[in-house]
Amino acid sequence: MKSAHLKHLGAATLLLLGVAAQVQASDLFPALPTKTIGVQVKIQSFTAADAEQIKAAGFSFVRFGVWSDSLGGKSYQRQISDAFAAAKSAGLPVLMTVRATKPLTGDLTTAGEVFANAVSGLEKAWSSQLVAIEIWNEPDLGTYWPTGNFNTTFVPFMSAMCKTLQGQPQSTPLVGFGFARPPTAGSASTVALNSLVEAYPNCLDAISYHPYGMTATQISNAQNFIQQNFHLPGVISEWGISALASNGGPDGQATKVSAFIADVKRLKIPLTSIYEWKNSDSGKDDREKNFGLLTSDGQPKPAQTAVRTQLELE
Repeated sequence: MKSAHLKHLGAATLLLLGVAAQVQASDLFPALPTKTIGVQVKIQSFTAADAEQIKAAGFSFVRFGVWSDSLGGKSYQRQISDAFAAAKSAGLPVLMTVRATKPLTGDLTTAGEVFANAVSGLEKAWSSQLVAIEIWNEPDLGTYWPTGNFNTTFVPFMSAMCKTLQGQPQSTPLVGFGFARPPTAGSASTVALNSLVEAYPNCLDAISYHPYGMTATQISNAQNFIQQNFHLPGVISEWGISALASNGGPDGQATKVSAFIADVKRLKIPLTSIYEWKNSDSGKDDREKNFGLLTSDGQPKPAQTAVRTQLELE
């Protein structure tokens, strides 16, 4: 499902654009301005005031998740609508990550078709506000692939999704699959991607992953591996650092966030999303609760100032 603006670029052309230069964000994600860095929010707590602050901090988009198996609920539909309205109020486009939260049951082909129709419906409803649609989040972790047996269930499901979306042309770029670790030689994600890209070369516009704990050199190597093996650009749909004492506390978090943004700008990553805007009181432990650039009640942490300073340099 290559988006319309990329249909004239074949795999060979994309490769010739060069690994070092990567694909320009304006070509891949036309909804983005010149800046390519956004931040993650939660739809249940995201407000117009948040959106205004996010825009003022220099971010170009927000990322939030939508659960396909909750779309039938009226209150959930209102949460989605309210989140898009908040983003729109500040002129922020959205990277929407779509996944199911329950194990897939029954025939995987049918499940993939149903999921594709949900994605298509969301795209039709919100295409004017979307940077891209990201399919799934960290399916290489059992927590986010509750169906189990990734090696045997992921490709049949996603193959059916890709095949179904082929018949439903859309203009919004599609990225996948938000891997917890970037694909590497022989990894389960690489085996799956090889199968999917070979069978459905026009399904994805980019490969997304989460380089937590990785150095700039490791990220550069990941970008090169993705470009060389799948002839698609790599994008970072999630990265963050918790303000734990072991990371240097709030000041250490700020230093590490600043360095990361400087690195991805230098590497010309077409899209990067920082995790996350506010601390999460619902996190399972102190680490999970303290990734925010702001406290849970909206007070700026040093990391927010560091982000603003880095983004003003673009």
